[in-house]
Parts: sequence; C-alpha cells; structure tokens
Amino acid sequence: MATNDTSEEARVAEAASFEKKTYDSKTALAQAAATEHAMTPIQAMRTYWRAFLWCLFMCMGGLLWGYDSQVGGGLLSVPEFRTDFGYMDGDQAILAASWQSAFNSVSSIGGMFGGLSLGYIADKLGRRGAVAVACVISIGAILIQFLTPKHVNGMLLVGKLINGFALGMFVSSAGGYCAEVSPLALRVGQFMSNVVIRGTGNRTDVYAYRLPFALQWIFPVILLVGLPFAPESPWWLVRKGRHEEAEERPTVDAKLQVQQIQETIELEDSYAATATYMDCFRGVNLRRTVVAMMVFVLQQGAGVVFLAGFPNSNAFNLGVGVTAIGVVGNLLTFYTVNRLGRRTIFTWGMAACTVILLLIGFIWIDNKNKSAKWAVSVFTIVYNFVYQTSIGPLGYVIFAEVSSAKLRSKTVGLGIWTNSLCAMVANIVIPYLVNPDQANLGGYVGFIFGGLAFIGTIWAWYFIPETKDRTVDELDLLYEKKVPARDFAAYTFHATDSSKF
Repeated sequence: MATNDTSEEARVAEAASFEKKTYDSKTALAQAAATEHAMTPIQAMRTYWRAFLWCLFMCMGGLLWGYDSQVGGGLLSVPEFRTDFGYMDGDQAILAASWQSAFNSVSSIGGMFGGLSLGYIADKLGRRGAVAVACVISIGAILIQFLTPKHVNGMLLVGKLINGFALGMFVSSAGGYCAEVSPLALRVGQFMSNVVIRGTGNRTDVYAYRLPFALQWIFPVILLVGLPFAPESPWWLVRKGRHEEAEERPTVDAKLQVQQIQETIELEDSYAATATYMDCFRGVNLRRTVVAMMVFVLQQGAGVVFLAGFPNSNAFNLGVGVTAIGVVGNLLTFYTVNRLGRRTIFTWGMAACTVILLLIGFIWIDNKNKSAKWAVSVFTIVYNFVYQTSIGPLGYVIFAEVSSAKLRSKTVGLGIWTNSLCAMVANIVIPYLVNPDQANLGGYVGFIFGGLAFIGTIWAWYFIPETKDRTVDELDLLYEKKVPARDFAAYTFHATDSSKF
C-alpha cells in the first residue's frame, strides 16, 4: 500500500515538474494546474480527505433544504394538519387551494432573497460567517413554525418564509464552499422527510405536524457546533489579505495553492476591477451567469415538480421508495460526474427526461385503463432515477463551477434566486393544470413539459460547457477567448497562452 501511495505522489510531482519545464519558469497557475490534472478523483479524496469531509459537512444545510421542500408538501396530506389549518366540509378536512399554494411556495420566496443576500454577507463575514447567520435565522424560524397555534395560518407562513431565507443562504454557501462536490445532501434530506411524515402522519394530535417541524432543528444546531472547527474559504482569506491563515488549510502544498489563488485573483482583476451584481451581467461574465441560472430553469422545465409527490397515505410508501431511488442515483453521480463529464450527463439527462415525459403524455390518452396508470407510476420512478443521476445534482455542480472566483458568491446567489423563483412558479401553476376542479389535464401535462424539456435539451447542447478537469484559471481563459461551450473539453492551451496563463 505504501508503495502505491509513493508512486501516486511521484506521478503528481513528475507531472508538475514536466509542466514547469514546458512553460519554462511559469507561474503557480501552471504548476498547480499540472498537479490537479495529474490526480484522479480517488487520489484527490485520499490526499485532501479532510477538506473533502469539511465540504460534505458544509452541505448539511442542503439536507434542510431538501427536508423542507418535501415536508411542506407532505404535511398537506396529514389529516390533523388539514383539520387544524383548514376547515371541515362534513366529515372531510379541507385546506383551501390558496393556502396550499402559499405553503408550497413561500419557502421559495424566502430562498430567493436568501440566495441574493449571500453575496454581501459572505463577502463581509466569509463562508463560515454566512452559514452561522443562516443557522441562527433558521433556528428562530423553526421555533415560529413549531409554536404556531391552530388556525393561525399567517404565523406558519411567516415562519416558513423566514426559514426559506436561511435555506437560500445554506445552499448558496455550500455551492460556493465546495464547487466540486455534488449535493447528495439535498436528496437525502427529502428521503428523511418522507420517512418522518410516514411515521408521524397518522397521529391525532398537533405533534403529527409539529414533530416534522421540530426535527429541522437538528441541521442548524449540528452546523453551529462544527463551524468553529471548519476551515474558512481560502479564496475569501486571500482576498482579505490573510495569507497565513489560508496556508493553514489541510492540503499537501498549501503555499503553492495560495499562490495559485493570488495569481488567479490578479488574472481576474486584470479583466474587471469590481465585483458587484451588475458585473455578473457584463462582458464574458454574462455568459457564465446565464449558464448558472439556466441550469435551474431547465430543471423546472423538465417537469420535476409535476412528477413529484402523491396526495394519499399509500403514496407515502411509494414516496419513500421513489426518493430512496433518487438517493441511489445521487450516489452513482459521485462516480459518473468525473468519468463522463458534466456536460455529457446534463445534456443526455435532459434528453432522457424529454422522452419519459412524452411517453407519460401518450400513455395518459388511455387513462381509464388501470394498467396505464401503473405504467405512469413506473415511468415516474424511472424519471426520478434519471433526474437524480443527471440534471438534478449536476445543476448544482455546474452553477458553482462556471462562475469566476471573484464573482462566485454573487453568481451562486443568482443561481439559487433563479432556482427558488422557478420552483415557486411551478408550485403555483401546476396544481391548476392537474387538479380535477381546474384544468384536470392529469398526465397530459407530460406533453407540456416534454416540449419544454426538448427545447432545453437543444439549449444545453449549445451552451452548457464541460468544466470537468478544468481549473479556475483555465475556465477564466476559455471564457475570455470566447471558446464555444461544446469545445471546452477538447481545447488545448498552447505556449502562446502563457502570457495570460
């Protein structure tokens, strides 16, 4: 085992040495790039295992995002919740459609503002400081939800709105802190919420819905306990002139990487002197920002909200199974993302979702047939697996990687704002498309989202870049040189790029 470790380190050192000889006395950018390119994902995780674990820890906020998104819709089917926050129509408890839309979308509204606020808060307090602020806000918001009396729907909405603000900060912080780590936590959080609701939904007291709310405290409390020990983002430290602290990171050659960060910052400063939200829409940054926002538009355009959730008790059992399959899909993504690449998985995932949605639409033509309904259920499971192995997790990888280091916190915030906005619109519109007392389109909605997904597949083919095996500075140059997105993977840097590189 020791021999293998030695040979791997020798391979990395040789690659870095070779790159330095090729470019003569090159900057730290070339040497660090050669070192990173020489490592396989497994080698990188073994070498930087502490940094990897801290990235997973920061993704814990994503658990709460996933939990909240699923528990909100799930509680609408809990009889005691409908009784305490709705009205009785004979023997049936009913929650008005307007309140259902409000409960489903209010967290997304808070997430929009939370994501945008991160750019300012993270620049001032750092990634750890931003997460700490989100934790405090979330703990207070969960308390409001937990203590909401019966039929005081407005108080519950306020609690969910404030918690949504914290959730937007959580996911934005995680994306900026670990741009290379796919957010498995999001899907795990949804799985946990399904299990919790299945276990508590049959209670006949207020704790049928208060317990799912209370369990949300687990996530911000654990984060607050661990944050003092987590390393701060080295990019933020270098920008604040705290180089010694940046070099204390758990890496093999922290000095080389800090020098790489310094030179990348100098490279980006040579292109733009400021870092405001408006700068995200100027020059080449506009192209990068559009990609960071569009990956989330495409997620909703592919109909993920349309195919999510079922309204009855038996559906909870299926919901747990469907979400568990999504977790398996996310686990596969850890392997495929660096094997097949971001662009390939995302584009083909969009194409696969297009086909499944159109099939659901065609099958629904014979919706009186029980076999047809079972077929739709099967394709829903298949869709969930495809989505969670492709456009679901890859959207969070791409939106954090395409941004420049200088504008990352702001670009990530804009991405989360877009995600929340699209989710809010989908949660409001889709019930009117599928509910029996409205358009009652049922599975025919598959045609609508199938068409949107087809358009999204074409857009992804032309505009989603391949960021696999590209360092921050290499992506800067690819965008500055206006290389087409579909050529990112094949582009080779030459000695003539040395003055910029």
